[in-house]
Amino acid sequence: MLETRPPEHDQVSIVFVGSFNPKIYQPAWFAAQGLIRQEEATEAQIEVISNEICVFETSWFRLEVFNERWALFSRATPAIELLRDLVLATFESLRHSPVTRIGLNAYGHYSMPNRETLDKFGHTVAPKEDFWLPVLEDPRLLTLTVVGQRTDGFNGAVRAKVEPSARVDDGLYVEVNDEYVNNSSDSADWAIKVVSEEWENHRDRVTSIRENIVTKAWGMR
Repeated sequence: MLETRPPEHDQVSIVFVGSFNPKIYQPAWFAAQGLIRQEEATEAQIEVISNEICVFETSWFRLEVFNERWALFSRATPAIELLRDLVLATFESLRHSPVTRIGLNAYGHYSMPNRETLDKFGHTVAPKEDFWLPVLEDPRLLTLTVVGQRTDGFNGAVRAKVEPSARVDDGLYVEVNDEYVNNSSDSADWAIKVVSEEWENHRDRVTSIRENIVTKAWGMR
């Protein structure tokens, strides 16, 4: 499924919740496993590596690892599929790491025709007249998050957040969080299976949510 109106800025992240050893995940380990090039490991911008935290960036991803949270963020739009492949390869090497929760996330910044369109969208999804005008001067939408139930048999939820973009002038930011939960998991096996088999469904879901929101917003010109 192709989006009819692509975002000006598009990023993704894959987040695991469970139990991790942050010190393992330094650039040298990824290079030794053949997951990134040696040059990438050498040129990686390391922020911190310790027993509790590991954070570094390459030209196309950012990794943040804590004892209970592992998160990989894309830094370039073409890296979206590469990000998935890196996650799969990483945890195929570390299947013993318990993962109990997965977040597949997409972050899109969209241009709007003008400020009036953005304001009209905000007033439509969060009406101000009855609740906010009596108590606030010129109330505007700051952020709105809506949660929906999963329909694919997995535990978890799907969340969509909209707010004014911080990267595009008079733009709209749309965030989609696709959450999967398995509190009985004692390894990364189920997480590997979900990311491998559900990725395309997740991306279609992201496109559907974004297209519905952005198309309707543009229609408010």
